[in-house]
Amino acid sequence: MRPLLALAVCALLAAGAAAAGEDAANTTNKFRQREASDDMLGYPHLDEDALLSTKCPKHVELRWQTEVSSSIYASPLIADINSDGKLEVVVPSFVHYLEVLEGSDGDKLPGWPAFHQSNVHSSPLLYDIDKDGTREIVLATYNGVVNFFRISGYLMMDKLEVPRRKVRKDWHVGLNPDPVDRSHPDVNDSSIAKQAASEESHPNIQDKSAGDESSKEPQSRSTTNTSQGADPLKHPSELQSAETKPNPTAEKENPELPKNPKTTTESASHAQRRLLQTADKSDDQTGSAETHGSDAGTAGESTVENDEPLEEEANASFDLFRDAEDLPEEYSYDYDDYVNETWWGDEDWTEQEHEKAEDYVSIDAHILSTPVIADIDNDDVQEMVIAVSYFFDREYYDNAEHLKELGGIDIGKYIASSIVVFNLDTKQVKWTAELDLSTESGKFLAHAYSSPTVVDLDGDGNLDILVGTSYGLFYVLDHHGKTRKNFPLEMAEIHAPVIAADINDDGKIEMVTADVHGNVAAWTAEGDEIWEVHLKSLVPQRPTVGDVNGDGHTDIVVPTVSGNIYVLSGKDGSKVQPFPYRTHGRIMSPVLLVDMSKHGEKTQGLTLATTSFDGYLYLIEGSSGCADVVDIGETSYTMVLADNVDGGDDLDLIVTTMNGNVFCFSTPSPHHPLKEWRSSNQGRNNAAYRHNRQGIYVKHGSRTFRDEEGKHFWVEFEIVDKYRVPYGNQAPYNVTVTLLVPGNYQGDRRIVVSQVYNEPGHKRMQLPTVPVRTTGTVLVEMVDKHGLHFADEYSLTFHVHYFKLLKWLVVLPMLGMFLVLVVLRPQEGAPLPSFSRNNID
Repeated sequence: MRPLLALAVCALLAAGAAAAGEDAANTTNKFRQREASDDMLGYPHLDEDALLSTKCPKHVELRWQTEVSSSIYASPLIADINSDGKLEVVVPSFVHYLEVLEGSDGDKLPGWPAFHQSNVHSSPLLYDIDKDGTREIVLATYNGVVNFFRISGYLMMDKLEVPRRKVRKDWHVGLNPDPVDRSHPDVNDSSIAKQAASEESHPNIQDKSAGDESSKEPQSRSTTNTSQGADPLKHPSELQSAETKPNPTAEKENPELPKNPKTTTESASHAQRRLLQTADKSDDQTGSAETHGSDAGTAGESTVENDEPLEEEANASFDLFRDAEDLPEEYSYDYDDYVNETWWGDEDWTEQEHEKAEDYVSIDAHILSTPVIADIDNDDVQEMVIAVSYFFDREYYDNAEHLKELGGIDIGKYIASSIVVFNLDTKQVKWTAELDLSTESGKFLAHAYSSPTVVDLDGDGNLDILVGTSYGLFYVLDHHGKTRKNFPLEMAEIHAPVIAADINDDGKIEMVTADVHGNVAAWTAEGDEIWEVHLKSLVPQRPTVGDVNGDGHTDIVVPTVSGNIYVLSGKDGSKVQPFPYRTHGRIMSPVLLVDMSKHGEKTQGLTLATTSFDGYLYLIEGSSGCADVVDIGETSYTMVLADNVDGGDDLDLIVTTMNGNVFCFSTPSPHHPLKEWRSSNQGRNNAAYRHNRQGIYVKHGSRTFRDEEGKHFWVEFEIVDKYRVPYGNQAPYNVTVTLLVPGNYQGDRRIVVSQVYNEPGHKRMQLPTVPVRTTGTVLVEMVDKHGLHFADEYSLTFHVHYFKLLKWLVVLPMLGMFLVLVVLRPQEGAPLPSFSRNNID
């Protein structure tokens, strides 16, 4: 009996263990359990000779190169900001300056650069904030302020200031040090959505009382208790100054974020340019698996990230600069004798005084991504949607005076994120939707690194807001800020913006998210999973959508920190051959898709253009995987942009780098308006390639820079929608043509004509000609039934060449008199009249 009893007990224990294992498997999140294992591997050996001896040359040539004041983290903007018919490149340098370069030669536009007091993690936008007919340059800064710059470089007094977020001072008391919600099996559990709908993400309207906020803080706190398992992120404040010491530990844990410079205060006072540089050699010696210097098999590899010691001869060449006694007398001076440090007193940002409240803490607001401007609620008023991170900047509050003003709180206990929507007419906050709340010691931090995406998911005419947070939650909010049913969804930390596009060619909008554990997932508008794939490498930026290999099906291009560029099928997420393509360094920017075929040449597929941390610009054929490279010798965090910036008829590529250089490369590919990629999100929410797919563009005859006279003129454009056969098109197309009129015109500075079309094709609209001598910008915008936004624009003048008429007013009377004299001249042989007194009859 005893053996049988023992056997029965063993069987019961085994069954219990199996059941427990099954329950454990059902209560873990599959996305968070995975790891970005490829990021721990070394990069392949860089064979420069083999890399440069390409079999598919793209014949790219450097047109011009310009250096700006500091490093460039955010992608620039290509636009004609002054309506002169010539394109400019608006570059947001990281520290203090916004710069504008002429597209023709890279020279700085007069009046630029423009100064501001903060650092920049977002790309510039264009918006006419003062309704004067000229679009100002919009720049969101690290310190939670949105600035507006006139085309002359003048910083306007109008600005948007994101208010601080108020939370309970003791919200973190009793918080589980390992806040893991083990009550839900996965992101598909409907109870997550029910809990989120009842407990979280209710919009915080401005006129709510403090009592309302106090009742909501426990709900935000409960949201904090749903995270699990990831390495903590590097604090964003560590990026903001060129005078911060490097943090090797944070570098090892966060390959997606740039390293801090090792510039001392003394050397910084002499520096004329502030560049964010890679960390010193000690960082590599700490064993960071993401940097080249510590990767196995890459020792001695010559890349732009290496920090190897100089050879003796090269090191000796710098002795001239080390020994001050050998310098001529005019170069030997004391810095303090010539520079008064008080001159720079207003250069850096100073936080306003915090509100004193016994039970609450007001957390500083920071903007770490690019806002979106759109009319989200269909009220004919534009709104600005901002993903805001709230935290106390470690570097700023290292100053004892600044920390004292907070009243002795532990600043590491307060990290939060929200969506803040501004009404751009009133310049006031319209509503705020609170998202996450965490502490600095948690495994997940409540930052919002990704830009929001706006799209109409349910067809109600209003735009929904899609955003992922580093807390690992993917939110979908409606136009009032309420969380939609079945959301938020749970993944690992999300740094890349969520994209919305028809990825499987079914005529519907799908959403694609990517996280730092290498997960890429596609979702329906209702939050149901379509497919997911694990790429085993951190995805730092959003994917790009297009038919990469020319097979007629939509693909998704995903950049990774491991250096691999993946192309996934939009239908099922499977890998498209011959990808992935392996570079020799990290890829930290979205991949540009562009047709680089020459005049009269028909090629299959698109070209993938991106930079890698090995110092090369890659141009990869989508059909074959063959690559051509350009050695720029620098690293880049920004997307390669494409447009005809020099005014010719070919396509140019704009590349910006961490060393503060801007490169313009010419290509033999002919220019087309739908090939342009002027900003990272193409204006609002479009992550898809447009040429021969979907878009709107002004015909060549209309977009030519010219002078208009008379009472009206025609704008001819074409609506393109080709890729959804046999599922039909995305009509109706709501087309709006806007004429922006600056200068001395006394009428409406925005003349708007709208029409709805049900079929793509060639269309035209009529606009009035203004009766004054001025310039103008014609903006053609199209929104399809899903709220996807497409735009094209061009500049023209009105009555500028009136002097041509004056010329004829002077010449024509003279010609008329001459003709009269010719017609009335005397007949031949007739005697001339004489008035002599000696005439005899």
